[in-house]
Amino acid sequence: MDVKEQINLSFLGIVIPNVVFNSFQPITIENHTQAAINLNVVPKVYYRPDDKNFFSVIMEVKVSASGYFDLSFIAIGNFNLSAGISDPQIKKGFININAPAILFPYVRSFVSTFTANLGNIMGGLTLQTQFFTGEMEEFVPNPEITLPTIPS
Repeated sequence: MDVKEQINLSFLGIVIPNVVFNSFQPITIENHTQAAINLNVVPKVYYRPDDKNFFSVIMEVKVSASGYFDLSFIAIGNFNLSAGISDPQIKKGFININAPAILFPYVRSFVSTFTANLGNIMGGLTLQTQFFTGEMEEFVPNPEITLPTIPS
């Protein structure tokens, strides 16, 4: 019987290097039904050229309610695979589906905590669970910018 080595995906943590919030009017009990929440999440993958087992998922997140508020931020989740990531099946399963699914609850938690701490501007906001399918676009950084990572 053949025993295959199991590939392990390790989540190394999240960095949120940029947050922009604009409030136009408070969301109150009277007007909360008019404040339709829009969510746009664009995940991209970044492969570190000097480490074939390391990759980052970069989520550009925009949450808004027209006329009430705009919240946008970038969340960078850092991951490590116990095996190389050149195999297309590994990329498809681990990188395109599992990694965003692991990162998104941290994004949801950030939004909930951030909006809850705004006090009477809007109260807490809980995002719906998102499901990620398909292949992520590869992020190609500007060579003059260094992406933040979690220290090892």
